[in-house]
Amino acid sequence: MAVHETTRLATERYYSDYEARRGPTRNDILHNPEVLFQVLAAEASLISALRLIGPDRAHTKVLDVGCGDGSSLLPLLRLGFEPSNLYGVDIRGEQIAVAQARYPGLGFQCADASNLSYPDEVFDIVQESMIFLQIPDDDLSLRIASEMLRITKIRGHIVLSDWRFGKIGSREFNAMNMKRISRLFSVGPNTIVRRVFRGALVPPVGRFFSKNVPSMYFAISALFPFLVGQKATVLQKVR
Repeated sequence: MAVHETTRLATERYYSDYEARRGPTRNDILHNPEVLFQVLAAEASLISALRLIGPDRAHTKVLDVGCGDGSSLLPLLRLGFEPSNLYGVDIRGEQIAVAQARYPGLGFQCADASNLSYPDEVFDIVQESMIFLQIPDDDLSLRIASEMLRITKIRGHIVLSDWRFGKIGSREFNAMNMKRISRLFSVGPNTIVRRVFRGALVPPVGRFFSKNVPSMYFAISALFPFLVGQKATVLQKVR
């Protein structure tokens, strides 16, 4: 319980400090034009990952780890996944309350991702979006990754939509590059990398093009792949 409470408070402090620094509309797709194409690119990488997996949308069970207010599951709803098979966990109770009110047909739970209550090998797909970048604690990251692996079915998939670069000079962010992914998710012994899909550009560049030259956003991504900061990595659990 003490570990859970410490993690919850640290998570809430992170988001509170972030909003205080950046403002409440920083990631508001309606009010901030810098965000639109960043969101579209990230969503496109997720859809590409799902296309590779080829799930049976009527029966595939999906868990979103760090689901926040539940909006990260909207792409799956639009793609026709059965709502009763979509689940989300987040350690912030107020965010889960919002998710439950907005999407009553989905299974949301306030929980510590490093200690989940689900049985072993129950989900076909376990996904996360941008949570590991925000966890500089290696031990906590490993415990969350271990739980994600535990609840994924053999031959099931883990989709990691995260940032491969940290922030230079900052301890606040921990890059989710392939080296870290391999270590956290035991690539080789327990998982294989099926494919990696390009997503959003690094924020300064992506936000600039999203706001000022949106017609060039995806051209920049294709021409200068080193500017892509977020990727969707598809892992398959093999043992």
